[in-house]
Amino acid sequence: MKQRKIAALALSLALALPLAACGQSGGGAQNTGSGGQSGGAADNYPNSTITIVCPWDAGGTSDGLCRIVSEIGAGSDYFGVNMVVQNSGGAGGTVATTEFKNAAGDGYTLCQEAIGVFTLQPYVRDVDYTIDDFIPVAALSNEPIIMIAGKNSGITSIEDLLAKDAVTYGFSGSGSLMELSQKQFFSMTDVDATGISYDGSSPTIAALLGGHIDVCVGHPGEVMQYVESGDAVALGIFNDERDPRDNLKDIPTFKEMGYDVTMSVWKFLMVPANTPDEIVTEITETLNAITATDEYKEFCDANQLLPLTMTTDEMVQRIKDEAAVNQTLLTGES
Repeated sequence: MKQRKIAALALSLALALPLAACGQSGGGAQNTGSGGQSGGAADNYPNSTITIVCPWDAGGTSDGLCRIVSEIGAGSDYFGVNMVVQNSGGAGGTVATTEFKNAAGDGYTLCQEAIGVFTLQPYVRDVDYTIDDFIPVAALSNEPIIMIAGKNSGITSIEDLLAKDAVTYGFSGSGSLMELSQKQFFSMTDVDATGISYDGSSPTIAALLGGHIDVCVGHPGEVMQYVESGDAVALGIFNDERDPRDNLKDIPTFKEMGYDVTMSVWKFLMVPANTPDEIVTEITETLNAITATDEYKEFCDANQLLPLTMTTDEMVQRIKDEAAVNQTLLTGES
C-alpha cells in the first residue's frame, strides 16, 4: 500500500510543478464537485489525523466498526496516520449526518452510516440531506433480519404461519426495518396480520417466548441463542441469498420462498460529495484493504456481523431502491 502511494506521489509531484509555476497553491484541494479533479492536498494524502464520525453514542456495533477500522487503518500498510472516532449521536443518526453534509471534502473526515439514515429517517422526520450529498466509499457490514416463532406456537415453517387465519407479529421500534420487513412480507399474503411495537428487542422476544405474539424478528445476535436452545424456530431470513455462516446457512430466504423482501441493517463509510476523485480512490482502496484483513473479519465474526463488499455505484443504487420501498410502506406514496 505504501509503495503504491510513494510511486503515485512521485508522479503527481512531477505533474504538479508546472501548475505551481502558474500560481496554483498547494494549500488545499481544489474541489470541482463529484467527479472533479484536484491538486495540492491530494498529492500527499494522508498526512494528518483522519476522523471517523459515528452518528451514534459509544458502545454497540456501529461504534465498534468505527474503532476497528481506525485501529487497523492507523497501521503503516494502510492510511499510516493517527485515526480517531468522534461519537455524535442524536435523532437516529440524522444530526451528525446533517452536520457532515457541510464537512470539508479533503478526506480527513469520514462518516459511518447505517442504511436507515437514508431509507427510513427521511420519511419519519424532516432532514436536510440525501445520498446525493455524499459519496459512499466502502461497505462495512451486513446484519440480517431473521423471523422466528416460539416453540409452543405450533409454527415450524412459513407454511404453518400462512395457514393461520390471523397472526400477530412483534417488532422493536415503530417505523423500523424490524417492522417494515414483516409488514412488507405480510402484505404479500392473505393472512390478517397485526403488528405490535415493543420498546427494544428484549421485550419483543420475551413477548414471543411468553406466547403473546406469534412471530417476531431480530438480528442473529438477538435471536439465534433462542433458536439454538430450542425455545424458538427460525422461519426465514430477509436476505437476497442464504447467510454462509454455519449457524445461519440452513435458514431459507424469503426470496427463495417466493416473497421478494430483502431488508437488513447494513453499514458503510462515506465522504462529502465534493471530495476529489483522487482522494476518493485512495480512501476506497485503503478501506477495502482494511475490511479484507483477518483482524476485521474476526471482529465481525465476534459480533455476528457479515463483512460486506459493494462498489460506490452499487451502494447508491441499493440505498435508492430500499428508500423507494420504505417510502411506500411508511407513507403509502411512491
